[in-house]
Amino acid sequence: MTSRSRGTGLIPRRWVKARRSDNASGCVEVMVDAGMYRIRDSKNLGRGPVLSLSTSDWRTLCGLLLAVRAPFHQQSVDVRDAQISFHADGHLTMQRLGDHPRDGFTISFTPFEVECFLDGLRGGEFDPQAPILHSAVTMA
Repeated sequence: MTSRSRGTGLIPRRWVKARRSDNASGCVEVMVDAGMYRIRDSKNLGRGPVLSLSTSDWRTLCGLLLAVRAPFHQQSVDVRDAQISFHADGHLTMQRLGDHPRDGFTISFTPFEVECFLDGLRGGEFDPQAPILHSAVTMA
């Protein structure tokens, strides 16, 4: 584990997924690194795109996600340079918006992955000060 000190203690620098998704083949993974929240899809085996959000944008995203109740209705919200889209079929996409086509990318999550992620958010599992309570963690 690679950690660094940050005034209030050590912050793990590792990818974490919600406990509920431990046995799933795909999930939303989050890492806090250098004051940024990084989000990726574990189905990409560490080779896919990573969406980076400031702490402020992460809090905005969490507030939006936790305010939406299933069943989802088709809607999109912008968080700085990203667009978060809820789909009526339960899927969630996070799209990085850029000035050039090569800057943009989309990460897509299944309804089960979204449910697990929301459970993790509600349970504080992605809080940088929360202890790592589950073993399904991949190193950065």
